[in-house]
This record gives sequence, C-alpha cells and structure tokens, in this order.
Amino acid sequence: MVEIEFYPIDVSYSVEQDKAVVNLFGKIVDGKQVCVRDESFEPYFLVVPKKANLDKIREKIEKTRVEKNGTISMVTKTEPCSKKLLGKNVNALKVFTKLPRDIPFIRNEIKNLDVETYEFDIQFTRRYLIDKDISPLTLCKASGEFINKKSRVSVMKSDKIEQLGDEVIENPNILAFDIETYNPLGRVIDEEKNPIVMVSFYGDKLKKVITWKRFKTNKNYIEFVGSELELLNRFKDVIESYKPDIITGYFSDGFDFPYIEARARKYKINLDIGLDYSSITVSKKGITTSKITGIAHLDIFRFIKRIMGTTFETDSYSLGSVAEEILGEKKRDINIEDLAYTWDKKPQHLGKFCDYNLQDSKLTFMLCNEIMPNIVELVKIVGLPIAEVSRMSFSQLDEGYLIKQAKNLREIVPNKPTHDQIKKRRQQTYTGAFVFK
Repeated sequence: MVEIEFYPIDVSYSVEQDKAVVNLFGKIVDGKQVCVRDESFEPYFLVVPKKANLDKIREKIEKTRVEKNGTISMVTKTEPCSKKLLGKNVNALKVFTKLPRDIPFIRNEIKNLDVETYEFDIQFTRRYLIDKDISPLTLCKASGEFINKKSRVSVMKSDKIEQLGDEVIENPNILAFDIETYNPLGRVIDEEKNPIVMVSFYGDKLKKVITWKRFKTNKNYIEFVGSELELLNRFKDVIESYKPDIITGYFSDGFDFPYIEARARKYKINLDIGLDYSSITVSKKGITTSKITGIAHLDIFRFIKRIMGTTFETDSYSLGSVAEEILGEKKRDINIEDLAYTWDKKPQHLGKFCDYNLQDSKLTFMLCNEIMPNIVELVKIVGLPIAEVSRMSFSQLDEGYLIKQAKNLREIVPNKPTHDQIKKRRQQTYTGAFVFK
C-alpha cells in the first residue's frame, strides 16, 4: 500500500470493462504529475414517491431493465435515504446504475411509477466531487497501488481518496500559446484552406516561436521547421515535453484550438496530447469549447468577458485592450493583415511577426498569472475544475455553489424548469424598486 499527497487539477471518467472509472489528474507534492483512479464510485439519481409506498416502488424500480439499440441498461441497486425537498423532509431512493449513460434510460422508464425523479442531470464527475467532498486544486491524500497503464503520467489505483484541508496548489506549471495563420483576405478565417504559419509558446521556462518559412535572424527563440505538418507535430512535442498543468490562450476555445484541430485533421495527425493519450476534444455544441484530458485548458478571453469585463473601463475585450488595462502592457504595433504579403514576398521581414506572435503568448501568460487567484477561489467555492469554472457565467457559478452546498443540507437539487414552466414564469410580473443613496 502506497500513500501520496496530491493536488487534483482535472477530473474525467472512462468506461473500462463495462464499469465507470473516475480519473483524477493532478500533481504530487514533489512536483510529478499523476493520475489517481477510483473504481468504487457508482452513478445514481434520486427518486421521491408522490403517494405510493416507498417499499413497493422500490421493488418495481429494482426490476427495471431497458434494452435500446442492443445495449441493456439496468438498475444495479437502490438505497433509501432521508432528504429534504424545498425544506420539507422526504423519504427518497438512490437509484444506482452501472454506467452514467444508463441514467436517462432508467429515469425515462420509471417516471410513470407515480414518482418524481431528481438529480438525473448532474454530471457523473461533478457528483463524484460533491459526494467525496473534494475540491480541485486542494491538497488530497490517496492510498493504493501504482499500476501499469497506458498514460503519460504515473497511475495509481486507489482504495481511498480524501481531501486533507484547504491548502491549494502553488505555482502550477502554466503554458500560454498563440497561433498566426496565413491570411490573404485579411481577417477572413478559412481553416480548411489557409495554413498555420507560426505558433508561439510562453512559460516560466520557455519562450519559443515555431515557423516554417526560413529567414535570417539572430533571435534564438525562433525555431524553423520544414512544413506546416512538422509545425503541428512540434506543437504536440512542446506540450508533451513541457508538461503543463494549465494550458492557456486568448480566445483559444473559439479560434486557436479549433483551427489547430482542423489543420491536424487535414494531415491525419492525431492530436493525442491528453495525459491518457486521448485527442483534444473540440465541441461546437452551442459555444465552442476545447478540452484536453488531464490538462486544464483556460481560455482567458472567455473568463474575462463573462466574469471580469463588467468592471473594466475599456469597452473592448481584445487582448491588447485587456492587457493594457490589467497589466499596463501593450501588444506589438503591427498590421497583422500584412502577414500573408510578407510571407509570400518579403520573408526577410517575418521577424517582426514572430515578435508579435510571442508577445501575444507572453501577455496571455501574464494575464493568466494575474487572474489565477480569482479562479482558484472560484474553484474552491464551486468545487469544479478550472476548465469548467472558467467558462461559467455568474448565474452558473451561483447554481454550482448551491448544488455543492445542497449535500451538506440534505437538500435535493430541484429540477431545471421545463420550457412551459419558463414561459409561465415570464408571464408573471412584479413591482420593483430602486436603491436611493
């Protein structure tokens, strides 16, 4: 049996041998990265009988089995529990399933048994953190054995995980990046046609620009490669060798990562930069988000716009405006729309664009360090990883805090209102007031 103390940074789950496994990626107190696995946690949701006898309902629920598209979902067990619903004591059932994906099928099957169902839409990893009283970035202790598992970091199969106190990680390894793309039509974006011409990185121990157009220069931070394909592979190499806890960009959710992913797809490059060798995930459902398993991806632009922007004097959320207000630093004074012409006709002048590219990463890195204390406190309050907290609005942060606190109060989290309920609420009006100073 081995014991380690570590700071969880990212949490995900995998399905292995028809079982959900929680993976806590973080950093051991000695600075090494680690993945702590918990195979003991089971997905569940809550059921409250309307009028029926709890024991009779329980018998029916435990026999529930749903087959859909060749996949069988079933209830593995139930547990009675004493809860409160809007302050009123109720007898409820925890209904357990084998996998998180089974919950909506089981819930849909039993919702006609004269019961109300609750907390079926709480994500499995969020449920885990709440029930285990674990806040990301906060010191935890795990006991278990290290196992052989395909991973970029050491993997522990844990028997027990617990949070030790309120101590949070200090000086996480942060890596900022930024890309510049070929832009013959100015600011028009065409990720299918136009290549990435340079990428910059900035961290405490790294200052680098990689480009594939050679020119004479005495700047040792510039690295030349032979093609865009080689640039994309070096992008992977740099991240793997630098081992960041946090990777940050400015509008990297909406531009940099989706663009990189599209160009990598063109060359059939697997962007398997996740600590479990998984590829970066770019989701374009609603607002585009980019996720890397095991590494916290922090889009500074999104956090600034949603949380801090209302206090700014500037009306612009551009990197230059935000950096000047928060840091007193400016972007390089250059017309980026001239990049394509310079790339084609005057490559000897590309050095100034490399300076521009590196400065953008530097400003992003500095902004990340500046706002990190705010993000750490929000992570502690809401109890979710950086990648989720940094993308939340104020109302979502409020909701996240209430969901976390509900467990300690034995309160059932109310269901989200339906479309009809929202419509009805909007028809109601209230007499307001104003504050007179």
